[in-house]
Amino acid sequence: MSLIRRIGTSSYLYRDPQAENGQEKERQAVLARIREAGELRIDILLFQEEYTFWASDPDAAPDRAAFAPALAARRPRRDGSEPPLMELAISLDDDYVSRVREAARAAGVNVALPVLERDGDRVYNSIVPVTSAGDLLRPYRKMFPVPAGEMSAGVTPGTCNTAQELAGVPVSFAICFDVHFDEVFTEARRSGARLVLWSSMWMGGAWLRAHALRNGLYIVSASPDGCTFVDLDGSIIVESPSIYPQSIGHNNLMFEDLNFDRDIFHCIAGGMLGAIRARYGARVHMRNLPQDSIVIIESLDPALSLDEIRETFGLKSWFQYISEAREAAHAAAADVPAGVAGGRAGRPPR
Repeated sequence: MSLIRRIGTSSYLYRDPQAENGQEKERQAVLARIREAGELRIDILLFQEEYTFWASDPDAAPDRAAFAPALAARRPRRDGSEPPLMELAISLDDDYVSRVREAARAAGVNVALPVLERDGDRVYNSIVPVTSAGDLLRPYRKMFPVPAGEMSAGVTPGTCNTAQELAGVPVSFAICFDVHFDEVFTEARRSGARLVLWSSMWMGGAWLRAHALRNGLYIVSASPDGCTFVDLDGSIIVESPSIYPQSIGHNNLMFEDLNFDRDIFHCIAGGMLGAIRARYGARVHMRNLPQDSIVIIESLDPALSLDEIRETFGLKSWFQYISEAREAAHAAAADVPAGVAGGRAGRPPR
């Protein structure tokens, strides 16, 4: 059945850390965006990554301070050192998280909230899913923190990206540097995710498009540079009108209505399009992309599920087809005697 959800994403400039009450002003901006999202009937709202770096020499780069984190407490100490991340991180029972939970409940919006999370003696770069009822789901913890800058400062890698349900949609997450690691996105899709919310410090570009096509995922990003919606086939649905859209006075609370009863199938389905159309007519929309070896099929009828179409015609999603092909190749290779699979020494296999 068609499963339409309104997905929103927002970017904003990081405030000068020297600004009076800078952190609180930024948090008030987050709460205001949640209220606005409720007025726009947005189902899921994503914010950009919690910035954990310090603009230590703003005089050397005068414009840098305008995009620095709003962590008013993160000021160099008298000895010139920086406070450890543990002092800056917050636990999930922090007052700020409580305020976001209440704002999400009041607005009826599911929120993907980035925080620098403290859990016991560890610090994580996290996205905390907050439901429209104000409940907390399992935080996604960045699986691949940058070695120099995050891990060296004490950020612990996360280990799990299985999908969680928001607004009836299986959702997974990723943060910034995660975009360079296939396993973050394959685990998401393997666990059932149809949407990955990517919170970052930059827009992602071709990396997002590649993961969307490879895994048949919608990917929505939020960054201070701007935001992007990527379709299942890797094409751009929409993106921010400019880099740093706030600098031209653009609000940049973007949203799109996405159909989650939609998937990419192997091109073999192309030979079945006539039969599918004959059976379901305008209840189904299909897009055949033979040069890409894929077909996109979606249900437009609330009474017709994509699973029904899949089962009736024996369709395999592109992700399923590739996964099975990989497993078959690995199994076959395991049965080949040692020294045979690569051919004779000095001669390429035929």
